[in-house]
Amino acid sequence: MVKIGKVMDTLKAKYPALHDQIQPIFVSVDPARDSLKALKEYGKDFHPSYVFLTGSPEQVQQMAKKYRVYVSKADETEDGDYLVDHSIVVYFHDDTGDLSDCFTQSMRPSDVVEKVVERMTFVPSY
Repeated sequence: MVKIGKVMDTLKAKYPALHDQIQPIFVSVDPARDSLKALKEYGKDFHPSYVFLTGSPEQVQQMAKKYRVYVSKADETEDGDYLVDHSIVVYFHDDTGDLSDCFTQSMRPSDVVEKVVERMTFVPSY
């Protein structure tokens, strides 16, 4: 999430028109624990442009399946705490909502910026 903040800051500085067309969205894979109130509090530690979403367990499961997100909840500790292991991928959608690209956690912010600019400025040569 910090990386996407860096991407957004770079886009704002170098490509402000493109930056203004992008909305980073964080979708929780743990709706049992991540209420909108909890996500709002969590979001204070990250870039202010993020929008945080969650849903019912069924909606989150459908979303995870659609995007092939691995999610696994570990056993709860005695005090009721638990960890949720999940894949970490950023999905980049175009202005029609179609998936345009995806970025893994191993990518550098500069690489993500380059790909975003490429996807948003591509003009097909028919």
